[in-house]
Amino acid sequence: MTMLITTNPILGKIQKHLEEYGLLSSIVGEKLDFEQDYLNADFLGTTDGVGSVGSLKLFDSPINYINIVKKQKFVKCDFAMGGSVGMGVHLHSWWKMRFFISFPDYIKLGPFDIGTISTIKKGLLRSKVESFFWSGYQKLTTLPPGLIRDNVADTLYSDQLLKKLMTECLLKERVILVSRYSPPKEKKAYSTNSKIVIESKWKFQKDLFVEGSTLDMYERIAEIVKSTIDNLKYHLR
Repeated sequence: MTMLITTNPILGKIQKHLEEYGLLSSIVGEKLDFEQDYLNADFLGTTDGVGSVGSLKLFDSPINYINIVKKQKFVKCDFAMGGSVGMGVHLHSWWKMRFFISFPDYIKLGPFDIGTISTIKKGLLRSKVESFFWSGYQKLTTLPPGLIRDNVADTLYSDQLLKKLMTECLLKERVILVSRYSPPKEKKAYSTNSKIVIESKWKFQKDLFVEGSTLDMYERIAEIVKSTIDNLKYHLR
């Protein structure tokens, strides 16, 4: 197994933040299969690109792993009154968490890939999410509709708690993506059997520290998706 060269301080901060909401985890010290999607963030240096910062393994949660990813870009900035940076070339960075769900090796998923589209009503003091819907390929198999209950969007829509959480949290998260995932085939890392990934848009680092209701929302999405797949496990072999 390949060990991480360093542990980024953001991992410990996110771990502590999750603990405040009762979500326990451990920092993973070995290379995981989905971390091969990107270079180690330490290797980005002064180049534009995306890198994996590290991962947390969650306990007693429908989410098995959280992978933190960083994107950086050097941008030439001009002087602007009231701006946060001056003239010159500055490094801009954005972050996101990828939530992974693991399944037994025999589970074979179809081209499942959905994302949210929201309608936001702007108010004088506070905007709010007026409505949202799931767009994309919503079925777990390629079987004709109606043969089995493999439409994940249907189960997500039917959960009233999730609907309430998403109406509250989509204002900040904006977009939520849920899709089938296949890690790189090279056997250079620990296999997590991750087959579903949930993620949002890129954020500034401070916005990684999401509220408890947002964590509840991601866990609820993961729980519903996991339950739907478990119920169809004999059709997904």
